[in-house]
Amino acid sequence: MTGADRQRAVDPRIDRAVTLIRRLPLRWSDIDGSSTEESVLARGWFSGATECARILATKARLEILEGGGFGASWPILRGEVWTVAPALPVAVSGETAIGVDGEYRGDATGVWREAGGAERLFLNPDISQPTPGRPFDLLWFGDFERFAVRDGTLEIEDLFGVLRVPANPQLLDHLLVRSRRLDGEALAGLPMIDRDRPQTIEVRRPADLSHADRWRDASNFLASRANIESATPRGAAVEARMVGGGTAIFECDEDEDGWRLTLRKGKDVFSEIRVGHRAGSLSLCATLDDEIDAMAPGMRGRLIFDLRADLVSLG
Repeated sequence: MTGADRQRAVDPRIDRAVTLIRRLPLRWSDIDGSSTEESVLARGWFSGATECARILATKARLEILEGGGFGASWPILRGEVWTVAPALPVAVSGETAIGVDGEYRGDATGVWREAGGAERLFLNPDISQPTPGRPFDLLWFGDFERFAVRDGTLEIEDLFGVLRVPANPQLLDHLLVRSRRLDGEALAGLPMIDRDRPQTIEVRRPADLSHADRWRDASNFLASRANIESATPRGAAVEARMVGGGTAIFECDEDEDGWRLTLRKGKDVFSEIRVGHRAGSLSLCATLDDEIDAMAPGMRGRLIFDLRADLVSLG
């Protein structure tokens, strides 16, 4: 029996409440307009965490407690052994719960979320402690990922990595209005951009899985990539001989946290690659070449898979 099966067996009302969280996008708002469940369903999205929590509490007879999440005060709902909250796509107990966008577990310190390759505190029930996370403008779930719009950037995150692309009106209209039949009013007033911004992919891995300081060698990293035959340091640069011919020159900048490679000559999938050691994780973040469309079918998963392989090669 899966975690979801166990939850349905314990209390179908909680399962129905969680289904609403996964189904309806959540806009950021500090105001609860007292909309009924019927009007929210007709509208097609939650207008703020407070509204969402109120409707969930009524639907599943849950107690609303004050907690912290997304860099702000955040309602946390409790019922027997289960924890439910706005933007939490599973009901959490002491066991690991598999969500569409990652894995979740609860303990005395709060709810933890593993996504992008590392685990971090997601919700904190102690309001006297620092609040985890960052605010968003709009958040919703897909079949296997979480979407979040923040300050003109769309983040698409799953268990293995996160893609960040410009949150332009055309893209959000395609993802929400055309694909999900959501009323365009859900996007009204969102900070979006028409100009280009870099597309980046980030994957993380617990730092204790990397041996010694091998990850500090940028030329060794390049040499281990599948499309590069060899990499040779040339002063402050690294010369990479590409599989199939051709040469790429990367400028290398180092600091105490890691290094950054910037493509100065030649062609590569990535125009910049950054490796950093912070908060107990090893992070690999790459900026895509302008000709790459990360939103093309299958492209996001392929890029994340390749970068995860590259990250593992560092350790």
